[in-house]
Amino acid sequence: MLRGVIRIENKLQLLRELHDWKQQDVADALGVTRSTYANYESGRRSPDIDTLMRLADVYGISLDELTGHAIKPSSSLQLTSQALRLLKNFNQLPTDSQEWYIAHMAFDAKANQAMTTPATTYTYEQSAISCVSESRHKK
Repeated sequence: MLRGVIRIENKLQLLRELHDWKQQDVADALGVTRSTYANYESGRRSPDIDTLMRLADVYGISLDELTGHAIKPSSSLQLTSQALRLLKNFNQLPTDSQEWYIAHMAFDAKANQAMTTPATTYTYEQSAISCVSESRHKK
């Protein structure tokens, strides 16, 4: 790779697809032709710093996120294809629906954690046994 050249073509396509946009949509937002933007995505051209800043603004991310610059590369988050599909669909929801899903996913994650913790599982089993015992004594 050439020193000083930032390779972001894969990231540009990924971001565009996550937002469910066409190349023309991004080109219009940047004020360039579709073919110019297509050249950015294919790696035939590299956007200048002004265009990089506009791209970051269009996607609502920092230049570091756009260019892949990281102070601690080992802490970068790797998303699975399943997580990317989830994000793509999630981004298409209205904000109130997004908040609803966030709340329910947090609840489900806590419930799943509680179900897989041995001490909690025993408590659930003990509770179930207790209910059965109580119903037998009432007869």
